[in-house]
Order: sequence, then structure tokens, then C-alpha cells
Amino acid sequence: MIEEHIRTLSVRGVSYTYREMRRPAPTTEPVILMGGILEGMYDWTYLEDVVLPTTSLITVDMPGLDPAAFQSPDQSSIDKLAEGLAAIVADTGHTRVNLYGYSLGAAVAFHYAQRHPGQVARLLIGGVPVELTKDIVAHLGHAIGKAKAGDTAGFADHMAAGLLCLDESHHVHRRALSLGYVRRSLRALARDPQNVNLLQTALTEHRSLSGGLTGVPTLVFTGEHDHLHTPERQQAFAATIDGSRFTTFPDCDHMLPLQRPEAVSSLVSSFLMNS
Repeated sequence: MIEEHIRTLSVRGVSYTYREMRRPAPTTEPVILMGGILEGMYDWTYLEDVVLPTTSLITVDMPGLDPAAFQSPDQSSIDKLAEGLAAIVADTGHTRVNLYGYSLGAAVAFHYAQRHPGQVARLLIGGVPVELTKDIVAHLGHAIGKAKAGDTAGFADHMAAGLLCLDESHHVHRRALSLGYVRRSLRALARDPQNVNLLQTALTEHRSLSGGLTGVPTLVFTGEHDHLHTPERQQAFAATIDGSRFTTFPDCDHMLPLQRPEAVSSLVSSFLMNS
């Protein structure tokens, strides 16, 4: 019988809520899922059937960031999000976990693994937020400016163009579906100034993912048309992780989990669920 537990923690004045679906007598380490800005702890139903027959599943809501709570001369926002993840792991009582992170969640999972490699059985990360180009930073900054000026529709359209590959010369699986979903989600997000601050942090203020990683089996994946964080940059990042594997999915951009959920399910099943 699967038991559901929802708990809220506070780390340095910032609240984190997580949901644990606990399976009795698991056969491998629990799986923690952390997505990007548009993914909350109830957005992973397509992976429940993959994970729960074998082990427990933990999903996380990223906190709405109060910029004042995250200002620190010696810690980036990603550092503090990783600290929040550490508090969640400690609260569950698990000593080792499997981590899946996408986009912002990939950066958080990577930093956690760097700090606690002995507690991470396997690390699966995609859409990794490596260094952004100046053009992309300018484009996203312009979009965020529209949100702060109250232009919700303009923000959603401009931001969606930065997140997705709209170049018709490239085939992108479920492009129209992805575009509609992202625009609707961004319009809803823009109604809360704290969400806009979190988006700005995720896209423009993350710390460089440097320093490598040793001792944690890792798989990095991306869509071939991800122009936000290009496959070339993600592959170079993957090369800093000892023994890591890297794979690219065709006909996808940064919204790969939405465009190819079956591909993500396959990776979780084949890579994270090996006991």
C-alpha cells in the first residue's frame, strides 16, 4: 500500500514543500524528481507507474523566492536550493537516493551530488542550465522586463520564443502543443511577482556548473534543438563528470519532457531503477 506524505520545511526563512509516495519494502533507492520553473510536485504522474512498483517517489515544489532571503555574499541561489534539497532528504530519513533533475532542477541536483556524493546512488539530469549566450540572456531579460511592467501576454510570448525552438527549418515533436502549454503556464506564472523573481534567478543568475563530480553514476541528456542550453555546451559539462554518459534526443528542444515523456520514462526506468 503506497502512503502519501506532504510536508513543508523552512530553510533559512525559505519554505520548501515536498510530496513523498512511500512504498513498503522497496527494492532500490527512492527517486527524487526536481523539474524546472513550470513543474510542480503534482506534475509527474507519467513517472509514477515507472517508479512506484519498485521504490518510493519524492517530488518537490520549488519555493517562491523572496530575493532578500537569497541575498548572500558567499552563496548563490542554486546553493541555497541545494541546501533545501538536503533538508528534504534528511527529513525523509533516507540515507541514499536517486536524483532526477531537469532544467533548474538539474542544477540543484548536481550541486547536491557534489556536496553529498555518498548519498546519491545515481544522477539523471537533462536540459542542464550551463552558461547562457549573451543574446539569450538579453532576450530573456527583455521578457522578464515585460512581466514586471504588467505585460503578461507579451512576457509569455517573448519568453516562450526563448525557451522553445520556433525555427520551422527544424522539426520539433509536438511543437504546437508545447508552445500552447508554455504560453498558458507563463501567463499564469506572471501573475505572481515572486514567481517572476524565481524565473529570473533560474535563467540568469545561476552559478556556473563547475568543479566536476566523481563517484556518482551520471547520465546527462538533452534535446537536439535546445538553443537555451545547447547540446554542445551540455556535452562539455557532462565531460567534467567522471564516467558520465551523454545522450541527445532528436526532434526536441528544451521542452523535451513535454514533447517526449516516453523518453524520460525510459531513462528513469533503465538508468535510475537498476537495483
